[in-house]
Amino acid sequence: MAYLECRNLRRNYDAFNLELNLDMQKGELLSIIGPSGSGKSTLLSLISGIESVDSGSIILDGVDITDMAIQKRSIGMVFQDFSLFPSMNVAQNIQYGMKTRDQGAKDKRTAELLSLVGLSGYESRKVFELSGGEAQRIALARAVAAEPQMLLLDEPLSALDAPLRKKLRTVIRHIHDNTGITMLYVTHDREEAFAISDRILVMRGGHMEAIGTPEDLYNNPPTLFAATFTGEGSVLEQYSKTLFFRPESIILDNVESYDASQYLKLCGCEVQSVEYAGNGYGVKLDYKGTIITAFTAKRPAQKAVDLMVKWDDIRQFD
Repeated sequence: MAYLECRNLRRNYDAFNLELNLDMQKGELLSIIGPSGSGKSTLLSLISGIESVDSGSIILDGVDITDMAIQKRSIGMVFQDFSLFPSMNVAQNIQYGMKTRDQGAKDKRTAELLSLVGLSGYESRKVFELSGGEAQRIALARAVAAEPQMLLLDEPLSALDAPLRKKLRTVIRHIHDNTGITMLYVTHDREEAFAISDRILVMRGGHMEAIGTPEDLYNNPPTLFAATFTGEGSVLEQYSKTLFFRPESIILDNVESYDASQYLKLCGCEVQSVEYAGNGYGVKLDYKGTIITAFTAKRPAQKAVDLMVKWDDIRQFD
């Protein structure tokens, strides 16, 4: 039985409708990605109780919470704006939602959570003394301190710069692994989702486009939209089919040595650009007006090249 069940969930707006079925297992970290306006934050608002559903049900750990008041749902939320109380210090912020009234237990748990987020000794710090990354870690610690049944995170790292986002996404996964809390995580950064998720939900136009492990979605996307949204690739109309393949599947070197029956061969591709990426080269090629994106260990030696892609690495869509 699923820990979180969204059954025939529906929310109607003037220019947008959300319709969704979703199951989550206890202790799972599920990320939601999709274009702007696809319903990512709306789904979190419905589960948390910030917004009400028009029809359908939300079941959490066997309890129907569809019409339950927001304060009774035992669901924590973390937003991108931190939402710390400026009049309280770090310890007071973390302890605000704790269930125990014993101050000694509160102080012990606060120290444990600060250690978990890498900020040991910050108990007496004022909110205005914290950097953006520190403030977000305190917000995470405060959310976990309340012992919610699940935690919803709505683009919590989007206001931070790229190096800090990479650091804090590791902290979020560390919190998850050490607490076992069920997390539903909205992000606009697909790299972030692939780095920390057990599964990823791709949304489009208020519907579920695809769901699966990062590996499954990358290697076996069920739709062309899911394929292009979950990573770079090339789209080619061939043999009355739409073909899709990833940059690393393309072979540019010694194509004559491969068994042609097992590969798609594209002859006379014109190299448009080459970018060095440290561990290889990103290459853009023009094949009869279609741009092909390749990643290869060697820089192409010629302006016009032939390439091959193994048929097993090509996804075909009608």
